[in-house]
Amino acid sequence: MLGALGRQARWALPAGVFVGIALPDLAALLRPVLTPAVIGTLAAALLRLDWAQLRDAARRPGLLAAITGFQLVVSPLLFWLFATSIGLPADLAVSLVLQAAASPIGSAAVFAMILGLDGALAMIGAVAGTLLLPVSLTAVVALLLPHAGVQVDLAAFFARVSLLVAAPFALTLLVRQTVGASRLARNDDLLGGINVLLLVVFAIAVMDGVTARLLRDPATIGTLLLMACAAALVLHGIGYWVFARAGRTVAFSTALLSGNRNMGLMLAVTAGTAGETFSLYVGIAQIPMYFAPLLLSPLVRRSH
Repeated sequence: MLGALGRQARWALPAGVFVGIALPDLAALLRPVLTPAVIGTLAAALLRLDWAQLRDAARRPGLLAAITGFQLVVSPLLFWLFATSIGLPADLAVSLVLQAAASPIGSAAVFAMILGLDGALAMIGAVAGTLLLPVSLTAVVALLLPHAGVQVDLAAFFARVSLLVAAPFALTLLVRQTVGASRLARNDDLLGGINVLLLVVFAIAVMDGVTARLLRDPATIGTLLLMACAAALVLHGIGYWVFARAGRTVAFSTALLSGNRNMGLMLAVTAGTAGETFSLYVGIAQIPMYFAPLLLSPLVRRSH
């Protein structure tokens, strides 16, 4: 059953979002397992990856530096210029800039594997962006959002990153030593199904509170959803375009990293100082992320 779920990942992920909205009590019930689901997703992805490929990806420092610099520096600057030029309300501008300044989600590697792209590059890119985020975000907040009241809580960042990055790697090492690489390879379908199941659990849980706000204030939710979809589309497109010359696989993998940002980490790092709109936007922005593999699939197939 898990193997079948893994093969239907592109449809299962959007379904999880709709379940979370349609069943708010289930979303509230699953809310406490958000962090374990993230850790489990990264660990299962690492178990599926060939670690030789991870080493190869890490040996391309120029490409990694370009990808990370684009994610953490160029993206927020472009979004800030856009928000400023059209006079976007301050709370929406802050949300957009912080989204563009965020590091990629770790599960971008899972998305890459679902689409047959470079999961190792996506994993290394996500980890590098996450580790460098304190430096870049401090500068972004100081230079682009000096009057927004946003503060960067480095203690919260390091506590969160230690848990979300170190724990999956430690868990993966333990399982690989206990089970063995060859046995893991033979059960790749099972691991893929576990990946998708955990992502679906996350999708349901992160919708906690969205349904109530949707019923109470549909206009606000609609505005934020439209903005989140447009931002995701633009980030995916720019990520692909900037790295198109590096080849199809790199371009699509970078598009996934660019379009799917770790908003939950940004919420933890800013510790509520980014405002209520951003807190709500974090949940809404997960919706287009979970549609990314489904919508990108025909483009990836056509590019072969």
